[in-house]
Amino acid sequence: MFEFATMSRDEFDTLQTLYDQIIELTCIAKESNSTDISMAKYLEMMSLVTECLEFSPYTHFYTQVLIDLIVKTYNTKKFRSDLLIKSNIEVEFSIPFYYPDSLYVDIEEDEYSTNNIFLTWAKSIGRLSKKQKIKYRKYFETIRDLLIYDLIRKQRDLKRRLELIGEYSNNSLVRNLSSSEKLFLYETKGLFNGNYLNTNPAHAIFLDTKFKVKYICDTDLEKEEKDLEFEQLAKIIKERHISAKEVYEIDNAEDQITFEIFKVIQNGFTINKCQNCGKLFIPYTSSSNPNQKGRNDQKYCNNIYSYTEKTCREIGALNQQKERIKESAILTEYRREYKRMHGLHYNHPKEFKEAKFKEWSKKANQLKGNYTDEQIEEFKVELKKLSDSFFAV
Repeated sequence: MFEFATMSRDEFDTLQTLYDQIIELTCIAKESNSTDISMAKYLEMMSLVTECLEFSPYTHFYTQVLIDLIVKTYNTKKFRSDLLIKSNIEVEFSIPFYYPDSLYVDIEEDEYSTNNIFLTWAKSIGRLSKKQKIKYRKYFETIRDLLIYDLIRKQRDLKRRLELIGEYSNNSLVRNLSSSEKLFLYETKGLFNGNYLNTNPAHAIFLDTKFKVKYICDTDLEKEEKDLEFEQLAKIIKERHISAKEVYEIDNAEDQITFEIFKVIQNGFTINKCQNCGKLFIPYTSSSNPNQKGRNDQKYCNNIYSYTEKTCREIGALNQQKERIKESAILTEYRREYKRMHGLHYNHPKEFKEAKFKEWSKKANQLKGNYTDEQIEEFKVELKKLSDSFFAV
């Protein structure tokens, strides 16, 4: 989720390239009307789908609907924009004849299975005119752009929601709320698309999501093993580390994002917005181990800022020091005198050697700690005496 939220606009060019390859490959497979070519392209398609998932897991729903839409448009000779609605992907068409066909909107699609997918993929469509092929390609490219735009919109919205969590999480009142109380707060503030239900006498709230919990096990036992005594079977399970895993069945990208934000809040995890560069970052404990989780109220990230060769954290510390100096009369006077004495050392290196300047600096710093801003005049007098004792102009 963090990698997706921090993607730049340029990174989505990679996804467009992959989707261009998917369009080209699928069109060749459908227009060939050859089972051998269709099978070969189907195998190539699996590789492209994997690349899309490596780009971001959120592409799963978009890639799925893109391929399905291309294949079924060829098979039915209709622009199958209804598949976007059925996948809960909201897009707007500027060309009227791309609008979803009402005939297909109400038709329930077959469940996804390896057999059904390949039968749909390999279905013969007959010959197409050159004009029809061009029209299809233009439509598929429009769908490609709309899908990527919708994914970018979700990415921007995710970033906004994470920034909101980071902002609220650094509030002491919010930190003291329980996970369930935080969920109510964030939904009230628009972090989720809430579906409120008033009941008497209580007010109940439900997150408007459709993800379902399932438990799976990717390891099976032989029949003979299943028939073993309880203790023997338990020993095998322990030795092989066999366990049931909790998984979630999610129907669309928005529900996936909502689910992951839900887990972020539930686990008290925070992603902050850097007050220097504006990018999201995960709080860290030290520059030597930037991946280690740190305090949630950190203001600056550990990325190098622009061409400064300094991290935002270092720049932030320098800016804070400048602000402290501006606000403190003692610090302002100390810095002024430090610059003057450093200039004398630079211009008179023989009379005012580096070791002597460092000794003055140490004593001046100690002197600074003995006075408050209300004693500024006394500090000026004592600092002048100290400086004259090292190098009088």
